[in-house]
Amino acid sequence: MTQNQTEQYSLKYESGKMTQESARSEAKRAQIRHGATRVFLAEGFAGATTDAIAKAAGVSKQTLYVYYRSKEKLMIDVLGSLLSRLNRDHAALDGDRPVDSLPQLRATLVELASEVLEAISGSDYLALSRVIIADSPRVPEIGRLWAQTITGGIRLRVTELLERARDAGVIVVDDMEAATRLLTGGLLTYILPDGIVATDGPVTAPDRERVERIVDLFLRATT
Repeated sequence: MTQNQTEQYSLKYESGKMTQESARSEAKRAQIRHGATRVFLAEGFAGATTDAIAKAAGVSKQTLYVYYRSKEKLMIDVLGSLLSRLNRDHAALDGDRPVDSLPQLRATLVELASEVLEAISGSDYLALSRVIIADSPRVPEIGRLWAQTITGGIRLRVTELLERARDAGVIVVDDMEAATRLLTGGLLTYILPDGIVATDGPVTAPDRERVERIVDLFLRATT
């Protein structure tokens, strides 16, 4: 084997080794996130101890600290994972959806709203929201990170879509932040306030006809 062949083999070996280590690391993080979510939902953020999280995740405290230096970082990753799954599983969240005409923009916004509302109502998000709201007076950091993950991510995606539609001359918007909040706020009121205080059963997203009416009202105000 020549020196060049030896070097190429070494690079391939190291690359494969790094890929395996990365896969193992992500699997371990997922294992810890799953256990932490169960503890957060049962005990609240402030009441969740590292001992309980490690036990629920099936890892040692030393391993837990290797991956997450604090509960705040762990909660950030739990919420971030929910957002990533939402983006991955729902094609309407794709920022490249067509918005170059009014029918295209309407269809994209209706699909986006329907899928997001359905996903949020059917996930751990509402249960985690209750935990965060209950504990945020004592731990303000988790209230801020909650606003920056799921709801913040959705607002960012809506803003991107609306900016593209404005650039294409489909809508007329001077204050993009206000327009984004007008649409997302109106839709999320069906899930977040009602869902967070719901005690009599599962939360259901509004039907598609209701979503279409809200989107149509929004478009009348911006076209």
